[in-house]
Amino acid sequence: MFFSLRRPGLVLPAALIAVAAGTALASPAQALTGWSPPVQLPGACGAALAVNAAGAEVAAGSDNTNSVQACTSADGQTWSAPVTVGQGYNPVVAIAPDGRVVVVWRSTTEAGVSASVRPPGGQWGPPVTVTTDPYRDLVVGIDGSGNAIAAWMTGGNAVDTASLAAGAKKWTKITTLAAAGQAVDLAVNATGAAIITWATRSGAFAASGTVLGGFGAPVTLGPPPGYPIGHTRVVLNGQGDAAAAWVAWNNVDLVATRSPDGSWAPAATLSTTSYGRIDVAIDGAGDARAIFGQLSGSNPNFISAAYTAARPAGGTWSTPALLSAPGDPTNSLHVVADAAGTFVASWLDTTTGALTVLTSPPGGGFGPGTTFAGAFGDLKIAPGYAVLSFTSAASMSISTEPVS
Repeated sequence: MFFSLRRPGLVLPAALIAVAAGTALASPAQALTGWSPPVQLPGACGAALAVNAAGAEVAAGSDNTNSVQACTSADGQTWSAPVTVGQGYNPVVAIAPDGRVVVVWRSTTEAGVSASVRPPGGQWGPPVTVTTDPYRDLVVGIDGSGNAIAAWMTGGNAVDTASLAAGAKKWTKITTLAAAGQAVDLAVNATGAAIITWATRSGAFAASGTVLGGFGAPVTLGPPPGYPIGHTRVVLNGQGDAAAAWVAWNNVDLVATRSPDGSWAPAATLSTTSYGRIDVAIDGAGDARAIFGQLSGSNPNFISAAYTAARPAGGTWSTPALLSAPGDPTNSLHVVADAAGTFVASWLDTTTGALTVLTSPPGGGFGPGTTFAGAFGDLKIAPGYAVLSFTSAASMSISTEPVS
């Protein structure tokens, strides 16, 4: 089911958000100017997505037999048949500008992390073992030359990473960034710069480096997130601006920003009544936007409402503004941005089960929300395209939006 829902307008700063009033179902012609009608993905594909500037997409997932499947598309509309690349679960994917694809997953045959590569226009290669000591928080990224990097939390709670040069068949030796850590995340830009974040009981940390050149000593970003369930989120643009977000143990939403010279500013507090997760995105100019759940309502009817805040490059964070409709409980909040300044945010309404996605074009505010009936799968963006996957009946579906 696909429809565009225009909720009652909210009076907010024009630079932050614009929401229109009225309610209407989108016709197919309308849908083509925004989010495409959903396309059902074949097989088990769809839990993880990647897209490049040419519009090529890859989706991966695993079925109830632990077969890891991957599907590819040149345009997000016509998809290849699913290819089983190995046995396991929780795959993550990345795609380079030339179409080189890397999928990494928790293996059930090797009791570790396995990976498979599909060269541009080629076939999926056999699975190779990256590590035999994974636990969780598996992430992967790829740079503009097709060099890939993966990071994860080990069974011994260490934070490890390994890389695969473009055209190589063997992953590098594993590097341990921290003897203990959780909530691992990774950001990679086209030039090969990379940042890995994680957290311990004592704080949130970041290590900066390159995909193939290793990492410097980690720096402390701020107090720890809730342990052991907390998460970190890191994003990085082409010129080296970065932002890292997490929810501290005392339900405070924090975001630390990094300048292109590599120096991190003290973490800024966006909310002291966090209720849910936080996500952050950054565009090519260094402008950032966060979306986070904030406690709303009164006892015993507390809900997590979706709020947003924005920060111009080199500036300070705006006052949080309500993004979801008043009274709507939300979770699964996400936001992404491209180099041109397009931001796309999504969340799930836990009462209706509707997934809402909003787009803010460069220099503008968020427009009317488009709503899909289904739970969140993944949200990614590249110059020219945003891609959203979600559950639809017993399978995954995908929708693509052209962006500036």
